[in-house]
Parts: sequence; structure tokens; C-alpha cells
Amino acid sequence: MSVRQVSVYCVEIEDKSGSLQKFLAQAGLSGVDLLSFVAFSCGGNRSRVYLSAKQPEHFEKFAAEAELKVSPVAGFLIEGQDKVGAAADALKALAENDISGIASSGITHNGQYQMLIIVNGSEADLAAKVLGA
Repeated sequence: MSVRQVSVYCVEIEDKSGSLQKFLAQAGLSGVDLLSFVAFSCGGNRSRVYLSAKQPEHFEKFAAEAELKVSPVAGFLIEGQDKVGAAADALKALAENDISGIASSGITHNGQYQMLIIVNGSEADLAAKVLGA
């Protein structure tokens, strides 16, 4: 299993059809090349998008120009050989150290898995230590 810390940003957008597509298209037109994103409705006609860019400075420039309210959080990209229980194994160190995740996503392909785990920025250093990032 390999773990690396990545810059992750939280942006709230309107929760309606096409909002995520429009947001991602605008980011792409501004040169933002995404590493990953997780998006979900959070109520009150709002959605949260947690994203990581391959070049964080490109996203930061886009966000400033678009006058987006951005909250930085901490992310960890975990990769390894897929097996039964791989996600639980990856999360074990966080659970044992009482670190709560904000969001997570995962995928398997060709015998490998990849997970993005997002934690509060205040827990980033401890999470990096226990995950071995």
C-alpha cells in the first residue's frame, strides 16, 4: 500500500441539474487538471465538491478569479493491490487514532485499488503520521 498526501479543497455549489458539470467545465477551461473529486448534496439546495488538482496552484488561481469560497482540507491518496477488506485495512490506522474522515471514495481496476480519504485540516499531520504519508 502506498500513501501520499494531496491538497484538497472544498467548494459549495448550487444543488441543481448541471451545476457540477458547469463547475467542472469552468475549472477545465481555466486549466485545472483534476486528480480526483467527490461531490454530494448537503441540503439546503447546496452541494459540496471536494477536489484535488494535479497542480494545486492552477485551482487556487481559478478559485480566486471565480471568487469562490474555498475551504482547504487534507487528503490522502491510497493505492495498493486489491483484496477483500482493502478499504477497511486502509482506514484502520485512522480509526485507531480517533481521526474522523469527512469524505472518501474508492475504485478498483485491474487488481488495484485507489482511495481518496479526506480529513479535517487540523488532523492532517496526525493522519499523515499514522498513514505513513
